[in-house]
Amino acid sequence: MVNIPEIPTGPEFEGLFVQPLTPIANSLIGSFFVGLLPLILVLVMLGIFKVPAHLASLLGLIVCIFIAIFGWHMPAKHCFESIGNGIVFANWPIMWIVVNAMFIYNTTVESGLFEYFRRWMLTYTPPDKRIILLIIGFSFGALLEGVAGFGIPGAICSSLMVSLGFDPSDALTYTLIFDTTPVAFGALGIPVTTLATITGLPVMSLSAMMGRQLPLLSLLLPIYALTFYAGFRAGFIECWPAALVAGLSFSVVQGVFANLVGPELPDLIAGLISLIALVGFVQFWKPKYRPEFEAVLVPIKNVTLDEENVSHKSPSVDEQDDSFGKDQTEGEEKKVATQVGTEDGESHGSEAVKENDAIPIKAVVVKPNAREILLAWSPWILIVCVVIIWTFAKLPQYGRIAVKWPHLHQEVYITLYGEKYNAIWNFEPLATGTAILVSFFPFAGLVLWNGSHPRVFWIALKRTGKQLFYPDLTVSFIMAFAYLYNYSGIAYTIGLTLSSVGKAFPFLSAWLGWVACFLSGSDTSANSLFGNLQVVAARELGLSAVLMAATNSTGAVTSKMISPQNLTTGVSTIGLQGQEGKILRRTILHSIFMVCLIGAIACIQQYWIPQMIPSDP
Repeated sequence: MVNIPEIPTGPEFEGLFVQPLTPIANSLIGSFFVGLLPLILVLVMLGIFKVPAHLASLLGLIVCIFIAIFGWHMPAKHCFESIGNGIVFANWPIMWIVVNAMFIYNTTVESGLFEYFRRWMLTYTPPDKRIILLIIGFSFGALLEGVAGFGIPGAICSSLMVSLGFDPSDALTYTLIFDTTPVAFGALGIPVTTLATITGLPVMSLSAMMGRQLPLLSLLLPIYALTFYAGFRAGFIECWPAALVAGLSFSVVQGVFANLVGPELPDLIAGLISLIALVGFVQFWKPKYRPEFEAVLVPIKNVTLDEENVSHKSPSVDEQDDSFGKDQTEGEEKKVATQVGTEDGESHGSEAVKENDAIPIKAVVVKPNAREILLAWSPWILIVCVVIIWTFAKLPQYGRIAVKWPHLHQEVYITLYGEKYNAIWNFEPLATGTAILVSFFPFAGLVLWNGSHPRVFWIALKRTGKQLFYPDLTVSFIMAFAYLYNYSGIAYTIGLTLSSVGKAFPFLSAWLGWVACFLSGSDTSANSLFGNLQVVAARELGLSAVLMAATNSTGAVTSKMISPQNLTTGVSTIGLQGQEGKILRRTILHSIFMVCLIGAIACIQQYWIPQMIPSDP
């Protein structure tokens, strides 16, 4: 039977909101199910009734307000202050990062540098969607997650893939599936360092423990996703060598760096090594040609292809067969099919030019020269370099203002932990989003040097604002929801209930992280929410606190693919606005399978291979 802390009383608690743990009929189980109602509502609205994410999140928030005030007896003042705190955090630092990253991406599109990247992809790698899925979705996405996180990999990588002929929903679904194992060490290890701060556990112990869980998933993820994307024969049988190179190179480097170096670089270095290894490997090996997976150049709305580098002709059948997979000599043109419209006359996503009567045409794509390759990769190289220097120089701490949130800070008592709740919003003018903005200025110089007119920056900014309006609403609502869930005590009731299962707790430990990341869209926030609860439950049950805290983080990454925050950011960039439910239905079973896998790994490590667990202080 779980030990339920008693509600404290006395004059020292006057003016405090003391979180109740069993407010519904004095029953932990009854309170647990009532507390789950807002979560279930959001999932049902998204997945079954196909309600746009910003409306589903708002409905969930409204229901949570009623439950917090009338069920958990939270004063309205504290309720709405916690909502305000969540909304502010959603916009700074989260959306500040996303806005600047998307602004740079849109600048590459509007300036034409994006065409250099697409030409590089189609001439230096096989123009095969299965291979591009691994290169962009897995390796490049992990690199972006290692630097910034917060939904950026899903948005940017899916946009890149759509421009190369992927179905928009396929592109976003698989980039979200891939954006799991890199998340725990994303944004240069911030989730791990946050977890260490919250729990008081050594950061290297937590990093090492995650580095003994995630590499197994990292190894299997490429072939897993390819099998679902292309089928058993075309995906598994024909592409397993490339998937093995991608997964093995990533998982080995991730494990080594997490165990021996620390949490800052595992994903960044692993993503980079995986990208280099995979691109190098496909110079010598290519999968069997299948026309249904041939990559195509999809014209981007309002952006015309450079006529000097792309010409069109109607090829013969023989030319089409000969154009794929041949070795290229220096300066030789590589031919790939460019399909403007699909067979039913529909274009590939809203970003594609809609030509109802378009005829398939052949694009002769010239290999980009060294200058064009440098320009193609320049925005990402600059972001990586600036953010690394920025972070290790500890620039975010300069100018930091710790804002004690009024009518909330130290006015809420966490009954489960026996302490007052801090409500501090750290305003960092030099946060990671600012680092990304700084990287924009040398990139802007390269854009102008390449001959673009300065107006491309204004066009890119307007496009970014249009794309991110609804994502900003969604992130604001869902973070307000998460903060209210936390400060009202509903989250702690759910956590305490799950911690009452005894020896099954290692399995459900992953589900605690899953719930927290679904709410917040962030592994960092998930660790802040339930990290300490994991430690408390582990010590009461005689389990490893290091393992349970780490499992909170590794379990959390598996729900990032279904979090409304990440869904809405992704759909907004590829013309699927309002279709978050469609993506949710395609990802939720993968999410459930992966969290069960993490839970099973935690059980094996706790009960069968405890030698894998770092020492628990």
